[in-house]
Amino acid sequence: MLIERESQVASLLQYAEEARVSTGRLVLVSGEAGVGKSSLVEELQRRLIHATWAWGLCDGLFTPRPLGPVHDLARELGGSLLDAVRGSASRDEIFDAVLQTAAEVDDLAVLVLEDVQWADEATLDLLRFLGRRVAKLPVLLLVTFRNDALAPDDPLRLALGELAGQRVTRRIDLPPLTAAGVGRLTEGTSYLAEEVYAITGGNPFFVNELVSHAGSGVPISARDAVLSRAARLSRAAREALDLASLDSCRVDPVLLGRAGDVPLSCFDELVAAGLLRSDGLTLRFRHELSRRAVESEVPPHRRAAGHRALLKALTASGCDDEARLAYHAEGAGDAELVATFAPRAARRAADLGAHRESAAQYERSLRFPPAEPRALAELYDAVAEQAGLLDDWSRAATAYERAIELWRDLGDDRREGLDHGRLRTVYWNLARGEESVASLERALTLLEPLGPDPALARLLATRGVQIWGADPGEGRAMVDRALAMAAAFDDAAALGDVHNTAAIAAHLSGEDWRPHLHQAVRLAVESGSYDEAGRAYYNLMAFCAEEFAYAESEQYWREGIAYCEENELATWARCIRGLRAIDLLNQGHWDEVISVTDRVFATQPGPVALLVSQLTKGLVLARRGEPGATELLRAAAGTADGIGEAGWIALTRRACAEERWLAGDDECARQEIDRVRSVLTDGDADEDAPTGVWERRLFRSSRAELPAAGPWATWLTASPEVAAACWDDLGCPYYAALALADSESKPDLQEAITRFDALGAVAAGRRTRQKMKDLGHRAVATGARPATRQHPLGLTRREGEVLELLSEGLTNDQIATKLVLSTRTVDHHVSAVLTKLGVSSRGAAAAEARRRDLV
Repeated sequence: MLIERESQVASLLQYAEEARVSTGRLVLVSGEAGVGKSSLVEELQRRLIHATWAWGLCDGLFTPRPLGPVHDLARELGGSLLDAVRGSASRDEIFDAVLQTAAEVDDLAVLVLEDVQWADEATLDLLRFLGRRVAKLPVLLLVTFRNDALAPDDPLRLALGELAGQRVTRRIDLPPLTAAGVGRLTEGTSYLAEEVYAITGGNPFFVNELVSHAGSGVPISARDAVLSRAARLSRAAREALDLASLDSCRVDPVLLGRAGDVPLSCFDELVAAGLLRSDGLTLRFRHELSRRAVESEVPPHRRAAGHRALLKALTASGCDDEARLAYHAEGAGDAELVATFAPRAARRAADLGAHRESAAQYERSLRFPPAEPRALAELYDAVAEQAGLLDDWSRAATAYERAIELWRDLGDDRREGLDHGRLRTVYWNLARGEESVASLERALTLLEPLGPDPALARLLATRGVQIWGADPGEGRAMVDRALAMAAAFDDAAALGDVHNTAAIAAHLSGEDWRPHLHQAVRLAVESGSYDEAGRAYYNLMAFCAEEFAYAESEQYWREGIAYCEENELATWARCIRGLRAIDLLNQGHWDEVISVTDRVFATQPGPVALLVSQLTKGLVLARRGEPGATELLRAAAGTADGIGEAGWIALTRRACAEERWLAGDDECARQEIDRVRSVLTDGDADEDAPTGVWERRLFRSSRAELPAAGPWATWLTASPEVAAACWDDLGCPYYAALALADSESKPDLQEAITRFDALGAVAAGRRTRQKMKDLGHRAVATGARPATRQHPLGLTRREGEVLELLSEGLTNDQIATKLVLSTRTVDHHVSAVLTKLGVSSRGAAAAEARRRDLV
């Protein structure tokens, strides 16, 4: 019986009709194990008899075959999709085939992907792909998953977050049954509904297992209920059930007949006992919990024998699922077959973008290590490469270190040198800066005597940038040599990488870095070098951010994040979001900063990928006077110290100094700025003036050299009013207010407080008010009044007046005249209103105000 699911069925029927007549739908059906997700979908199938249905199952028994559910769909739908999965089609070709095959179905196509908590990365990528495209097709895509056991860093969590933002997505969460629902299921049995509800918590699967138990008492668990059924089977049927539990939730009678000489009558007995159920042309366990209960009771000696029998039957039948074969080979303890199937499964998984599954298959191979050292070193290299793509830098470091030992013992200088070059990147991402530099130097020592090479060109460029500050001439010569070397090879990826690095050198020397980065993007995209393209977009945004070129940065943000999401570049997407947060921080859009950085935090990135998000969110909290800033900024500074590069240390330590200054701890703030000054060299000119601004604020004098032109130089050399105007022109309201707060003039300080209040910079406003008191100025502004805090959007009375006039279509000059204010003050009020409404234009602000009945 399907109890207490009427509303969910009605919703699914509605979504199906919407998909059929107008817009395709992706429906996420979630709930704990056994709550009835499959039963709900099966009920929908009984009601949509004219639709074309196809089911794909994710299996949690072994490291899955990439796109395993798509193979299931292909067997049911046929067409170009079946041709794609049977051939050697690429991932993109398979994804296109899914769409094409679904589009060719008459009326409505219903595609079901079950248990995606066990999905491989490629399948999760497919869901993202379909989520962006299914709207145009008469397709209902149903995705079921368990939401009761997802780790914080589970890849499904990130995928769900992205899918939830699609306009075609709908959610259905299945709760357990109520006590009344359990009572309906226990009617006519000898069990007390209250007792069953207390034991099962309303889980429908557990309830059904218990009430169908033939004993006189209630078993202590559903597992015991399943095993009690199995205990009543004939010996042949029990052996068949045990064998089936070792393979998958889906049961193939023909395969088990070959593996264990199982007669068909055994399957009839298993179905009659309620342990298996029909599933098209095959059978399946009634639930994964049932399969696991049975598997847990299989003795070790019978387990190994079962795996051997299944492996033999699968290979004899021509099975091409190498992930499944590798799983059984390991279960059988057959090292030779593991060495045959696991690396093949790993390579295919990598080709399809399923890097988790690829790494797992390579590590399976390492559990049966080859005796030949070269083959073993190559396995460690493969594990390290896949781990790096997963942001699992610790695992990558361990694997590369072991591979390097093996290459050194073999006397293979080239392979050892290449791995040192790769380990350099891994160490950097772990914030192990000194080790990163040492690995790079070792790589160059090994590779340079071997002659020109694309890998050597990449490393030379990197080393040239590293030494640029200490020796610009030598650094430039090394980068130029790298460009010439890379251009001599037919290797677009290497040349793009060197241009990427050469752009950093150009930026350091104050030259135009854009040609190098535009070339890097072009080469990377054309050659399919996704990682290099992500890096190039990151550098484009980073350099624009340093120049406060927000319009240009916005363009690269849109292009870069779209490219990274389309090509599943999770690491670069996190880094680019961090840079986006810097732009938003400087422009005063602080609520958006929190939104962007929280999305990064949810993905559990490595320390370096997390650094910028920690920095930006920490500064927002510090400026607002909210808790949590110290911890975030200290963590970012610790990572920067580990990297050991002056630019990162300066950026994070100045942020720590600001947080301490805002908190009134000037001595600690001075220590942070002293730390910055101690690491700066002649090659760190970009950090000199910003540090000098803080030195003047904290020490009353600056140690900066005569700075070049730019907003930080203006801040050091011009009046507070001129500096503020400079920052206003750049669109940086907080810095403009802070420049005015450096003044001792009462009007400047009052203007600074007005601006801080508009931004919600409570701590900065508090610090400035205290400065006015210390200087003996009276009539200090008191900050936001209770009426302001009570406003639904936190607008001040004046901001509310500005919004009303803005909604009438008045210009800032006209508003200034009407309210008897300066145009500059109105400019700041309008900026604050846009920020608090979360919009980017005056027209959008007026529309939002009308929608919220604020005017």
